[in-house]
Amino acid sequence: MKAVIIGIHGLRGKPPRYVLSDWWRKSIAEGFRVVKLPVPHFTFEMAHWAHFLHEKSQNPNVTDQSHPQYMWEPYVPGTYFGPREPQSFRRKLKHDIHEQLLKLVAGPAGFMNIGVISEVILHRMFEELEVYYHGSLKDSAGRMRPAKELIRGELAQLLQRHRGSNIMLLAHSMGSIIAYDVLTHVVPDIPVHSLVTFGAPLGFPVIVKKIRQEMSLDGPAEVPLPTPASIRKRWLNFSDPDDVTCLNYNLRTQYHENAHGVRPIDRIVYNNYECMGCSNPHKAYGYLRTFDMTQVVNTFLTLENAGVWERLGWVLKPPPHL
Repeated sequence: MKAVIIGIHGLRGKPPRYVLSDWWRKSIAEGFRVVKLPVPHFTFEMAHWAHFLHEKSQNPNVTDQSHPQYMWEPYVPGTYFGPREPQSFRRKLKHDIHEQLLKLVAGPAGFMNIGVISEVILHRMFEELEVYYHGSLKDSAGRMRPAKELIRGELAQLLQRHRGSNIMLLAHSMGSIIAYDVLTHVVPDIPVHSLVTFGAPLGFPVIVKKIRQEMSLDGPAEVPLPTPASIRKRWLNFSDPDDVTCLNYNLRTQYHENAHGVRPIDRIVYNNYECMGCSNPHKAYGYLRTFDMTQVVNTFLTLENAGVWERLGWVLKPPPHL
């Protein structure tokens, strides 16, 4: 069966689809080269939804930093792939102190789980999420439609197009929320081999609350959410400890397994993205070239979805330069 990798991006403005897709491919390929593995050929498509919220795309050719289309964080190859020094603030905390802090901020009785405060946080920190949940946007015909319907449609169309393939879905940041919603509500009948979330806010109480509301789950808040039934093989969740979007990164306790025995497997990774001397441990490009990402993509492409002759060709042929 043909294998395909589908990516879905996160918050904020993005470059055009073809640019962003190329940069994700390069990031994935870079991870292979770092560990000296041949880069397998793979089909990749990008669920690009930023155009619904941003009329003009970011432009890598704009050099004026005051221009609204200036791109502050383009794809740049990684340099240092070792552990971050000094260690993150989270790692310096004693375990019990960290647990208390997490409970205060994001626990069932924490301030992020209070209705009014949650909505304020949703508005100030994630304005695009507020539009996603509550807003309306114009479709290609100029008609106003629920924002989440339009945004989810971008990913749903790609999943439908590749219904007959083995699908690996890579979902970054807000893209992980969209992916979860699409697999749960829009195309629950389309099998997905693997879901990989990274920089995912799926553990934030305000997000969990929104998911529970849409699913009309009336039980106690402590009861885990369902893992989408369409995920057949694995759900991996990658988080950098310095990525504030992953404050509550332990998804395994918050989502119960589906009928295929799949539930989130959480892994801590090192996101080495840096541009012009500034690091960003939330950036997708850094996550996509981590060793853990390379390992799961390599397993999907070369061990689970390739024939003997194809595997032999990858061994004998030099890695392509994407």
